[in-house]
Amino acid sequence: MKRLILLLIVFQTSAFADNSGLITVPDISRVMDYPYENEEQIEPESGDLISIESVAYPRNKKAKFCIRPAEMVDTIVIHHSETSSSSTALEINDFHLNRGTASDPWYMIAYSFVINSPYEGSTIPLPKVSEGRPFDIVGGHAGSNIFVPMDDVQARLWSQKKILCGKENQKPKYDSTLVKNKKIKANVTTIGVVVNGNYSPYVLESGAINPGGYMQGEPRGPSDSTLDMIARLSCQLQKKYPRINRLAYHNQYHPTSCPGDFAANMEKIKIKAKEYGCEFNLLLKSYY
Repeated sequence: MKRLILLLIVFQTSAFADNSGLITVPDISRVMDYPYENEEQIEPESGDLISIESVAYPRNKKAKFCIRPAEMVDTIVIHHSETSSSSTALEINDFHLNRGTASDPWYMIAYSFVINSPYEGSTIPLPKVSEGRPFDIVGGHAGSNIFVPMDDVQARLWSQKKILCGKENQKPKYDSTLVKNKKIKANVTTIGVVVNGNYSPYVLESGAINPGGYMQGEPRGPSDSTLDMIARLSCQLQKKYPRINRLAYHNQYHPTSCPGDFAANMEKIKIKAKEYGCEFNLLLKSYY
C-alpha cells in the first residue's frame, strides 16, 4: 500500500494548482520518489480498466531529462520494440541506457508504458502492462528533433515556463530549445506505449534487414487481447488525463519501420476504446 501511495503521488503532481490558480510544475524530488527499489504488481484502483506493474529501473543519473505538467500531453504514440514479444521492460530499459553515449546519455527507458502480449495465434507471453518513465517526465520516443504545433493550453504552459529540464539533485531549468517557430518537441506532448514484439518483415521496404522480423508470406499481427490491452490502457489514461484525445504511431513522427504492420490496427484500437467509454481521434498525417 505504501508503494501504491508513492506511485499515486508521482502521477498526481501535475493535478494541483498553486494559489494563483496556475498549474504547478511537478517537484523534481517528488518525481524521483517513484518506486524504483522493488518490483510489484499494482492492484487496479476501483474503476480502473487495467492493472499496471511497477518496475525497478536502473537510470543514468548523469543524464538530463525534462518534467512537464500532465496537461501538456494530448497524444498516445504506439511503438513496437523490434525484440522478442517476451522481452521484459527491464531489458528495454537496459537497451536504452546502453544506446546513450557520453555526450548524449539516456536517462532511462524512453516509453511510459510497456505491453507484453502474444502475437495473433500464440498464447505466450502472458499479457502484462508495465510502467516505464513516470508520466510527468518527458519521454524519448517520438524523435528528438520533431516539432509539432501547440494548442492554446500547451502554449500557455510553455509561456509560463512550466516545462523544466535538468539532472537529478539539480534545480531544473527552462530550456528554450524545446520550442522552435512556435512548435514544441513532440516528446513533450506525447507519451510512448511500446508493444514488445517485432511486427515488421525481415526484409524492410528499404532493403535493410530487420533481425527478428517475419518472413515473406508469414506476417505477424497483434492478438485481439493485445489490441484490447492498448484500448483499455489508453482509455484509462484518458479518464485520468482528459486532454489525451489522440492516438498515433511512431512512423508518423519519425521515418522508421516502427511499429510495422501494427499501424494497420489503429482504427480497431479506437473502436475498442469507445466500448470502454472513451473517444479518440487518429493522427492522419506525418510530421516529417
